[in-house]
Amino acid sequence: MPFLFDRPIDDAGTIGVSEFDKPDPTFLETLFAAYRNGNMVGSTFTRVRNNMAAGDVVTPDPDYNVYQDPEMKPYLDEDPTIGEDIFNRAAASARRAQIDQEKRDQQTLAASGWTGKGLSMLAGFTDLPTLLPGGSLVRSGRVGYSVLRSAAAKGVADGVGTALQEAVLHATQETRTGRESAVNIGGSVILGGLLGAGASRLLSHGEWSRVSKQLEADLADDVPNPAAVSETIVKRMQSAGAAATDDLDLSDLGIGGSRTAEVVARATAAARINPGIQTMLSLSAKVREIYRRLVDNPIDTTMNMEGRSLGADVENSVKLYERGAVADWRVGAKKLYRDARKTGYLGTWGEFLEAAAKAGRRNDIDPNGNEFVTRIAQEARAKVVDPLLARAKELELLPRDVKTTTAASYVTRLWNRPRLIGEETRFREISRRYFNRMMDQAVVRQEEIPEFLSTSDRADYVEEIVSAVFNNLTGRGVTDVPEWLVPVKRGPLKERVFNIADEEVEDFLENDMERILRRYARTMAAEVELTQKFGRADMKEQFDEIIREYDGLRKAATTPEERQKLVDAEKRDMTNIQAFRDMIRGTYRAAEEGSAWSAITRAALTWNRVRLMEGVAMPSLVDAANVVGKFGMQAFMSDALPALVSGTKAARIARQDARELGLVTERVLQARLASLADLQDPYRYGSRYEKFLSNASNLFSKATALSLWNDTMRTVVSVMSQNRLLQNIEKATTGGALDFNRIDKAGAAYMAMLGIDEHMAQRIGDQFRRHGLQEEGIYGANASRWDDEVARRVWAAALNKDADRTIIIKGVADNPLWMKSNLGKLVFQFKSFALASHQRILIAGLQERPHRLAEAMVFATGIGMMISYLKHAERGDFDEADRLMSNPGLWIANGLDRSGILAIPFEISTVEKLGGKGGVSAAQAIAGDKDRGGSSSRYASRGLRRAVGGPSVGLFEDLHTLALQASGGDFNKAGTNALLQQIPGDTLPEVRSAIHFGIKPALVDAVEN
Repeated sequence: MPFLFDRPIDDAGTIGVSEFDKPDPTFLETLFAAYRNGNMVGSTFTRVRNNMAAGDVVTPDPDYNVYQDPEMKPYLDEDPTIGEDIFNRAAASARRAQIDQEKRDQQTLAASGWTGKGLSMLAGFTDLPTLLPGGSLVRSGRVGYSVLRSAAAKGVADGVGTALQEAVLHATQETRTGRESAVNIGGSVILGGLLGAGASRLLSHGEWSRVSKQLEADLADDVPNPAAVSETIVKRMQSAGAAATDDLDLSDLGIGGSRTAEVVARATAAARINPGIQTMLSLSAKVREIYRRLVDNPIDTTMNMEGRSLGADVENSVKLYERGAVADWRVGAKKLYRDARKTGYLGTWGEFLEAAAKAGRRNDIDPNGNEFVTRIAQEARAKVVDPLLARAKELELLPRDVKTTTAASYVTRLWNRPRLIGEETRFREISRRYFNRMMDQAVVRQEEIPEFLSTSDRADYVEEIVSAVFNNLTGRGVTDVPEWLVPVKRGPLKERVFNIADEEVEDFLENDMERILRRYARTMAAEVELTQKFGRADMKEQFDEIIREYDGLRKAATTPEERQKLVDAEKRDMTNIQAFRDMIRGTYRAAEEGSAWSAITRAALTWNRVRLMEGVAMPSLVDAANVVGKFGMQAFMSDALPALVSGTKAARIARQDARELGLVTERVLQARLASLADLQDPYRYGSRYEKFLSNASNLFSKATALSLWNDTMRTVVSVMSQNRLLQNIEKATTGGALDFNRIDKAGAAYMAMLGIDEHMAQRIGDQFRRHGLQEEGIYGANASRWDDEVARRVWAAALNKDADRTIIIKGVADNPLWMKSNLGKLVFQFKSFALASHQRILIAGLQERPHRLAEAMVFATGIGMMISYLKHAERGDFDEADRLMSNPGLWIANGLDRSGILAIPFEISTVEKLGGKGGVSAAQAIAGDKDRGGSSSRYASRGLRRAVGGPSVGLFEDLHTLALQASGGDFNKAGTNALLQQIPGDTLPEVRSAIHFGIKPALVDAVEN
């Protein structure tokens, strides 16, 4: 028999069972001990039971002193503080029973070995804070509310949940030490941080500061030292995710995919025709990270290709409100208008919107008693105003002197700039009275008011404020923030804003409800999403981080040339990031946009759209090839086409989601047409003439059916995106748990590029299983029913991103900044699509599945060849049409040009107008065309100046010709052509054919004879 050296030898004189041989605690004994010791419910129940068993533990007994009670002496010797709240014998008995029970439980758990440890973990995991998911905790509990706004909330949720748990256990137990709690909180945060994929990389310094303050306030009544506990939690949360942030380097955020894609991208950056790609290839890892989180970048990074993501970007997050909410409201408003007309309302659509705007300033009640006007105002508040206003309040965005009750009216104001300028004197007088009244109220409140030297000194101060307000509201002030956020900078009214009552300035406010909501959704959504992502909408901390990183890089540089290169790179990066931020906010070049030159530019751009844009309907047929390139022909035929016509509930839900989330809004908002015409902000301030041109442009656009085509194709993309994403999530999920390793690399990269990481995919999958459905291979997410608002916003951003990179709508980073100037807009109008297509179709296609890009190129070239022939035929130029058929190289080159896939190389074809060699000439040489005299059909009818200088140069050229010939009374063929080119809708296929076959020959004949 072997000796057991780890077993103590029994004392020879012992009779009975030794300490070593005492039986282990039973399973139930250990289970109960674990729940009493480590579970809020079990601990609280034990405390209450002991108190009830002892009797009245509250009523003081004047004859009892706990510190003179011999039965309490051993307990008080261990911890004198336990007697401080004991004032009768029953309370002392309850306290002894509580302490004895806790000690027995600790001994039971210690004696149970791994069984005790396992059951203790179970007690903690099944406690109330842990049972609530991160999103639920943020909605139902006050602790850590601001923390869990982050998409990667798991680590934070575990830390905060354990802090809450430990606070309750401290309150209900006598022997629990601070050291135990610190270990438990820290351990849960580290574990949760790992599970949550590093929450700290998604929270800024400002957000962590707010987390700390919120935790300190929430724990103030629960722990002895809330500041210290809060600091410990935050530090551990930051350290838990720090590795994830520190591990990001230049290679992680570089160009992913094939070597060819990287070469093309670097060549694009070197040519300085795409600031987004320039920024993506920055020398600073921090710049690359900020860029990725800020703008809609359609190019995969290396980390995307590995299935890692930095989450949804700000630019795409805004679209849920800017497109989805506004379009949803407008569709309902149109229906209400029709209902109003049926009941006898005689006003126009514009008058209906004006009445709604005025009702919105009167608690959403129409003063004239029209129920439909009241309802449209109420829906505007419910669908657009309140959701964003609630988030703004949560993020503390509102100026401090704007009351909650009046905030909606204040932030939705849209000022009528032409009227402000026309009646400047009256507006200034109203403003003076308001600010003088504010000064008097400050005196009454006994606020600190400086001594003014004289009455005129005070008047000068007020006048300075009035001038600043007027300049800001009319676009003359140089500012990079929305006007409602601009406070007084100095003096007794410092930090106050122009929060004047509506009725005092209603004459100067825009009274078109649609324009008000469009502008509000654009600016407020940007402020909210920027603050959510970066801690502050101005991104000050991120710019400071960029500066610090470049300082470090310059210190490490070894030559003056290297340091100068870093100086230039820093300047370029700062300029680009600031520009991207301001374009998202709608404040880029705000001061210049108020100038007369800008008004002329906008008018010219809009007029060009009216007379030229209607010809883009036929070329837009190549969008179908882009869809095939992204998803493949099989998926296009099996998923997309059935979803368009299917009557299943899943298909109806998928189409409805596409509308509500902002993907399918072209017939309502005309956003893509405005983008193609380089009218980046169709809801900017404008004169009556500009509004008239915009309305006319929208009217002619409807005649092309282009809006219907755009919405149809974007519906197709939406359905296919939803199917692909949800299929990936289904593949990766087993038993409710999701693992990206279960899906192929292309699927994980696709989701990561769209801003969906493993953690967010789990949340989206949970929502789909609860609210969505799948029928006949079609997935309906039913996003409007989701109760996880963060998951819904990420889902909307992902679908919008995929739609905009397939049916192209250019983003803020797609075009050079010099193209945003007035001159750049005039010269390069209609060319920005080529730059956007270059990265959204060509580079992205080279990264993902090059064979699909080749398929799309063949498909698009075939469509382009057909379009080239028809474009010649519609204007009666059959000689050029026949030339295409006789010269395959010319025809194929025209088809490739029209495809948009090789947009940049074919834009260079304008050099052929200068006698150089372009893409068309090269294709003809390769194909051995006999006739080398052809050119791109897109430029066939344009002269040198029009081809190189853009449509605005042609417009001014035509107007100059017409003015000269009209003044001289001598019209010729050139004047006739100039006149015909100014006819609105001239490029509509049926109109163009009528002009070229009927009107033009007759006019030329009349002029010449």
